Amino acid sequence: MNLRDKLNKLEKNDTTREPKEKNIDYLNKDAFLYKIMENEHGVYLKTTKTYPLKYKHGLYEINKFSMQLDSDILTTIANTNYPEFNREISNNILFIDTETTGLMGGTGTVSFLIGIGYFENQDFIVEQYLMRDYDEETPMLIDIKDKLTNHDIVVSFNGKSFDLPLIKTRLILNRLKRPDFKLHVDLLHSARRLWSFLDSCSLNSLEENILDFERMDDIPGHLIPGLYFEFLQNKDLKQLVPILEHNRYDILSLVTLFSHLKEIHLDNIENLTAHELYQMGRIREKDKNYESCITYLEKSIKNSEQKHLEYKAMKKLSWQYKRVDRHQEAVQIWQAMIKKSSLDIFPYVEMAKFFEHREKDYEKALTYTNQAIELLEKNRVITNNYKKERDALEHRKERLIKKTCKR
Repeated sequence: MNLRDKLNKLEKNDTTREPKEKNIDYLNKDAFLYKIMENEHGVYLKTTKTYPLKYKHGLYEINKFSMQLDSDILTTIANTNYPEFNREISNNILFIDTETTGLMGGTGTVSFLIGIGYFENQDFIVEQYLMRDYDEETPMLIDIKDKLTNHDIVVSFNGKSFDLPLIKTRLILNRLKRPDFKLHVDLLHSARRLWSFLDSCSLNSLEENILDFERMDDIPGHLIPGLYFEFLQNKDLKQLVPILEHNRYDILSLVTLFSHLKEIHLDNIENLTAHELYQMGRIREKDKNYESCITYLEKSIKNSEQKHLEYKAMKKLSWQYKRVDRHQEAVQIWQAMIKKSSLDIFPYVEMAKFFEHREKDYEKALTYTNQAIELLEKNRVITNNYKKERDALEHRKERLIKKTCKR
């Protein structure tokens, strides 16, 4: 038997006998419902909570998640190519969130609680794998690895930078094989693309500002490691209750956040804010879907009550008009920008380009170039790239003078 076969044998669960509990007198053993799990490496605790698909968490019922869910929308949210899967997408996804002994990572940090969520039949199941001491890490990790391996898609929040690397590190340190899944969807990155205008894109911030969910008496995440260390000292299971609840909220919020992102990208949300419309325009621009980008930017300008956002959207919209050869509409935007701002030379330069290259009206192009130079000089103290901008305008002016003289 080679080393790989021996490792595989060690990882197999032993289900032929009842779990043998530790000889430790834990306090408040009935603080929450749990099951003692055991395999050849030891025991740990697992809690299971079942939610019907009609259960509502924040904006949506859980069943909203699977509606109109296909490979295209998954690719959009994941912002990556979609691998081929053999199973239905919704039943192939595992939501995951961890609670750890430290927030900075490193080999000394351990995921003492790993929560997962998945769809099964007509329910959404949340399972929480809990180690009551460090000797329970290996048996817990073995079963978590099997869950990860049995799903092709993993959904997390900041999991690419924290949760999954930590789990993989702990698997390696425990001499266990890494899980093999095909796609990791980190919703933090998806959220930042859409809501970067918020002061924070933390999950709590998104719950409060976007997902319409308020946690009642929730323990702040930064206090969780300290509370767990207190539990290690006094063995009181009641101290783990708020941590378990916090973790369940995280899992459920992943489902709601995913659902809301899906609805937005499917254009099913009519009351997006001006900021959200602008961000969607940026996303569509990166996807090279310029007509959709234009639609979002036009709506953003119409709904905006902030001059800075409106002006920024107008600038980006003018670029999109140029891309799809709607130059007259771009000209209207630049003219409106000139009326709104006394600081930015951008619309003057674009007007100069338009008249030079499209209309061949070099006199008008020269007029706008001179106006840009005057504006630049007026605001030279607050202009970061003054010399570069001035050189470019002077070069344009010289070229236009030569063209004008040839006529």
